Amino acid sequence: MSNFGYFVSKLGDHGMGRALRHRDFAIYALAGWISNIGLWVQRTALFWLTWELTNSYSTLGAMAFAEAIMTIVVMPYAGTLTDRFDRLKMARITQIGLFSIGALFVILSGLDLLTVNILFGLVMINGIAEGFWTPLRMTMPPSLIPREDLPAGLGVSATLFNLAQFVGPALGGIIVSLYGVTFAFAFNAASFLGYLFVLLIIKLRYEEVISREHKGFIKEFKAGLIYIAETPGLRRFLLLSLAVSLFMRAYRDLFAGISDGIFGMGVEGLAILSSAAGLGAMVTAVFLGNFGKIKGLIRVIMIALFIAVVAQTVLATSNIFWVVVACAAILSGTSTYAGIGGQLLVQNTIHGAVRGRVMSVWGMILRGGPASGAWLVGTLAGYSDLQFAFLTATTLFLFVLLWTVPRTKRMADNLERSADERDAAAG
Repeated sequence: MSNFGYFVSKLGDHGMGRALRHRDFAIYALAGWISNIGLWVQRTALFWLTWELTNSYSTLGAMAFAEAIMTIVVMPYAGTLTDRFDRLKMARITQIGLFSIGALFVILSGLDLLTVNILFGLVMINGIAEGFWTPLRMTMPPSLIPREDLPAGLGVSATLFNLAQFVGPALGGIIVSLYGVTFAFAFNAASFLGYLFVLLIIKLRYEEVISREHKGFIKEFKAGLIYIAETPGLRRFLLLSLAVSLFMRAYRDLFAGISDGIFGMGVEGLAILSSAAGLGAMVTAVFLGNFGKIKGLIRVIMIALFIAVVAQTVLATSNIFWVVVACAAILSGTSTYAGIGGQLLVQNTIHGAVRGRVMSVWGMILRGGPASGAWLVGTLAGYSDLQFAFLTATTLFLFVLLWTVPRTKRMADNLERSADERDAAAG
């Protein structure tokens, strides 16, 4: 065997390489990466256009919240449907919807018809589509790779997602500054086509058991909530994750205001801040993807969250742009560790039959929390200043974190075991 062949074979036996051995997962993850780059290009253009039209922190936060609230409203229903029907067919239909909405952004922008009110309408429609897509996206990896490679697979997905956060905003800043927001919207719309093509050719090779007995949406979703409440440690961990999303991830949606409103850096500063945050998240994701273990995650997550508190405090109080850039990278890295590590724990500890419903709750936390936090922080900043708003959010999170610390060992004992291990211990 050649040296290159030996390297490839060894790569497939370790870390994220274990997941990339599975062809359908590999092309699915790559297509998702391209689509996520398009998403961040569009988000960069959207928030920059919103800032240009309003110069308002509260409107930036409200724009993020408008999309998120629609996602939150439909996600419980979407998660229940994900546990009922063919997930791959639903994914294809949802991608067609997302492409159509992206094309509408392009058409209206090209005709110079985008106003703040129209933007609010479009992001709310997009939020509905994202609400259906999020639980589908989160339930796909366990159906494309075997359980023993799931941590590596989630690491690959998270790494590519965060690499998109690094590449997308930088590319979005370049596209917006050179060609305008219409080209940025077009880039995103085009990225959905590749994703749709991949969804048409892959197969779910490890399809989980999906209930065919339909008891009604309310009863089925309620059963998912009961499952969360009765799974030891899961409810408390989800509450901690909600606090992270609400109080420690709002900074990203306010980057346009931080860049231009505080430092006068314009769209270039927005791209720098967003890319720094993406870089911090990417480094964390690569580490976690190659970590390959569930044991010990809770303890490291707690350490990361204390570091995040320090980073957000410095970000809120510094008047030096490059210090804020460094804090954005650290804050993004630590909060990403909590997000990816948390998803690993949740995916590992739940049964496949309720995966769609549980992950829809997880998706509501990850999607709705930051946008709701951005709206709250932005609104508070409008009445005082951004520094006070960020410090208030950090203080509130610190109280939640200190409340959780005494319960860390118990959470770890319960959540760092798989559903099968927990069932075996109970039986």
